[in-house]
Amino acid sequence: MNMPAIEAKGLQKRYENVLAVSGLDLRVERGEIFGLVGADGAGKTTTIQMLCTLSLPTAGTAAVLGMDTVKQAEGIKDKIGYMSERFNLYPTLTVEENLDFFARLRNIPREVSEQRKTELLSFCRLEPFRKRHAEHLSGGMQKKLALA
Repeated sequence: MNMPAIEAKGLQKRYENVLAVSGLDLRVERGEIFGLVGADGAGKTTTIQMLCTLSLPTAGTAAVLGMDTVKQAEGIKDKIGYMSERFNLYPTLTVEENLDFFARLRNIPREVSEQRKTELLSFCRLEPFRKRHAEHLSGGMQKKLALA
């Protein structure tokens, strides 16, 4: 049996007196297209944050790519990305400087970050804009940079 891309069992998140996610059971197979939809306040963002290891569950377990979201958070972070509706770029830094800054925050070795930067600039079609300040990019280009 193949390991699912995402699996959660009894996943729960409580913020003081607010139960944001209650006993979520979820299984998403590799290659499956999956949408997480629900009303405002239903716990969608909280669920995604727990799966991306940005928030710890108060109960239950979750695994992404076979790795436990609590015990193997760093391994998961190396394999996935998360971009919220609001993303942080440094407007006075260039595209290239933003990528360098965030690589340093993640302690990515310089030689690895240089190779990844080249690949990401090409993939996101930002190579011609590498010296442009983030504040002077279009909204779509800013999203591409945040994704990179």
